[in-house]
Amino acid sequence: MAFYKGLSEKSKIKTSEARSMAFYKGLSEKSKIKTSEARSMAFYKALNEKSKVHGDNFKNL
Repeated sequence: MAFYKGLSEKSKIKTSEARSMAFYKGLSEKSKIKTSEARSMAFYKALNEKSKVHGDNFKNL
């Protein structure tokens, strides 16, 4: 009985560890997506700003 209890305790710990790992992985994946989204947004904004500047230069010429 003690052996079985020990096993079930271990398996409980493992499943909760697996859950927390999956949760953590999910979080890190989400944060990766957010940072890449932010990067692409910043890149797009920078492109927009550049094109605006060039557009003004063309108008002034």
